[in-house]
Amino acid sequence: MEKSITFLHSSDWQLGMMRRFLGPDGQARWGQARLDAVARIGTVAERTGAAFVVVTGDVFEHNQVERQTILRACEALKRIPVPVVLLPGNHDALEPGSLWTSSQWQAHAPEHVTVVTGTAPIEIVPGVEIVGAPWRSRRPLSDPAAPGYADLAPVADGTVRILLAHGQLTSLSGGMSEVPTIDQAALEAAVTDGRLQYVGLGDRHSTTQVTDRIWFSGTQEVTSPEEDAPGNVLKVTIGDGIDVEPVRVGAWHMVDHRVELFDAESITALEDWFAELPDKERTYIRLAGDGSLALPLLTRLDTIIDAQGEVFASVERWAKFWTVRPAPDAADLESLQLSGPARAAMEELRQALAGGDEGAGAALSLMHRLARDAG
Repeated sequence: MEKSITFLHSSDWQLGMMRRFLGPDGQARWGQARLDAVARIGTVAERTGAAFVVVTGDVFEHNQVERQTILRACEALKRIPVPVVLLPGNHDALEPGSLWTSSQWQAHAPEHVTVVTGTAPIEIVPGVEIVGAPWRSRRPLSDPAAPGYADLAPVADGTVRILLAHGQLTSLSGGMSEVPTIDQAALEAAVTDGRLQYVGLGDRHSTTQVTDRIWFSGTQEVTSPEEDAPGNVLKVTIGDGIDVEPVRVGAWHMVDHRVELFDAESITALEDWFAELPDKERTYIRLAGDGSLALPLLTRLDTIIDAQGEVFASVERWAKFWTVRPAPDAADLESLQLSGPARAAMEELRQALAGGDEGAGAALSLMHRLARDAG
């Protein structure tokens, strides 16, 4: 049986990232959370006996992040008690003016941190060889992973070789990538013929298994509601076989929630949904809503959302999918020019609404919407 090696794979820390939907307080807490998640990776390394940590691109949001961001990143890296290998990605490419060559980074980077600046193999611990393909600009001209492994021979017995790469796979990009993508078939061939024992990928923010030996780790802390599996670091153990286990290190949540709002009961249901969510101070909510409400109910809804925005990290009406309207008034209803049974039903509902029946108001709103859409 071969001697096994355990290490951690992370990516897309994007330290220094800003989010427009967070106010100053929320932004400060979210920025700190991204650093805290990096420190928790150190705790996972210690607990699991990991020999080293690799980060496959986009450690920083861009090459012009503030000096404070670099210094605080260095402090977080110091809390990882094993060697760390960082790969420049598209956000922090190894280009002229790169932060990796800045005086701030050079002066404060911990000694146990190695930045991949070329394609030459790096022996990070005995028996483990790391190869990488750092981005040298935000717009490469060819497969961004290929330079890291294309010219390699199979490894010698007893050696584990790990490729670090950053970019989208051709098979997962859906043809939407604006830059060249990574050839999955070529990666699989390099694994099959013994040139690579593990491929650690970055750029995709959700933890994604491509094959048993090719993985995207995903970001250490969520960045968007569209991400379905963020907030993990991968514990990878390679011996006779391979075992990859996602370990959660993120603390934040970003949630899309869709609601239909036509009456007081639907507003109460939304209020109850807010109340049941945990970790409110670390949760961003993006609300999609449809319906129509009488003006008093609209005022109540606005009050609830504004108050929850103070409790949660942020509650935002999703402009693209927010179509909650004032309930129709008498002029709106008359403009429908209904006749026969439809007119009789409308009048009956108006009388019920005048008598204080809020359900009648919801029914009138629905009737107005259906008749208007049908017209």
